[in-house]
Amino acid sequence: MLPRAQVVVMHPRSLAEVMPAFALLEAGECVALLPGEMKPGVHAPGPGGGGPELAVTSSGSTGRPKLVWKNWSALAGTASRSPAVQGWRWAAPYDPWSFAGVQVALQAWVGRGGALSLSADWARTWHVLQEQTVDGLSCTPTFVDLLLQNEPAGGSSWHPRQLTLGGEPLRPGTADRIRRRWPGTRGTAVYASAEFGVVMKTARLDGWYEVADLEKRWPRWRIVDGALELGVRTDDWAGTGDQVERAGDLLRIIGRSDQVANVAGTKVSLAEVAALAEEVPGVRRARATAKASPVTGQVVVLHFEPEPGAGSRQVRAKLEQSLRTRLPKPAWPRDWIEERIGLAGNAKRAVA
Repeated sequence: MLPRAQVVVMHPRSLAEVMPAFALLEAGECVALLPGEMKPGVHAPGPGGGGPELAVTSSGSTGRPKLVWKNWSALAGTASRSPAVQGWRWAAPYDPWSFAGVQVALQAWVGRGGALSLSADWARTWHVLQEQTVDGLSCTPTFVDLLLQNEPAGGSSWHPRQLTLGGEPLRPGTADRIRRRWPGTRGTAVYASAEFGVVMKTARLDGWYEVADLEKRWPRWRIVDGALELGVRTDDWAGTGDQVERAGDLLRIIGRSDQVANVAGTKVSLAEVAALAEEVPGVRRARATAKASPVTGQVVVLHFEPEPGAGSRQVRAKLEQSLRTRLPKPAWPRDWIEERIGLAGNAKRAVA
């Protein structure tokens, strides 16, 4: 149980409401950030007792909220103190109790700037970004792709000075659209989680990270059955739950390890199917799911959203040709669903 006498429990509704927690931490208090429906009496480990700590709420891979405690000194040390970002306004769609949301609010607090929460009301979000002259936008690749897709008629003069992307793999098509729309914006991709903090980051916007940056933060790491594991102690390893691909000195996040279909005894990475689908010209976004089959146990279903103006039949024909060439037969989609692909929790792409 959370030791209530030792922890200040907060239920922030926006990133701005997170910032008072940092002052409490500076004063030596321990703080837990919880969503409104999560009660203070939740069964969870309390702070470790090694100084002020902040608890963020993570759903992990199970979807069940859990608390992850972060040492305040170490957490505060991750924020940039560069004079170049002093006074900046930051905006993000992340839940204010999540690790990603805390990172944005913390950067604003350290830089004596502001933190604004964004929503999927695209007209309002564009208005906020423009009227508040937001300097830094932090979001998932799917969120920024939908933002660009829903730009107001006639365009907008707003552009971020810094774009920080995280929360899910960055795919080439999205990266290309970002570069074309905001060619002068500085971009950063971050691979992080509540459990491990920042695992690696890069200025590349092609979906790849430098292995050297990973080794700087996590000297002990390995890939087991395609999944990234980190050495948390001398004799212990922890799985990130993500499938990765290594190419020399670079590492690419493919997707969650649990996004797998079992087709006639063959394991198929649904994230890999979706990633390859998005490389097909005319495909804006894609996601792959599995459905039951009386013959093979499961089959792959591809949900795809064509680019505006692209012919649906032509796009599907290209998809079928490309995926049947590049994927083994068990991974071939058997059902095809054209639909708009939006957001799920914490501004991530819906995958189920």
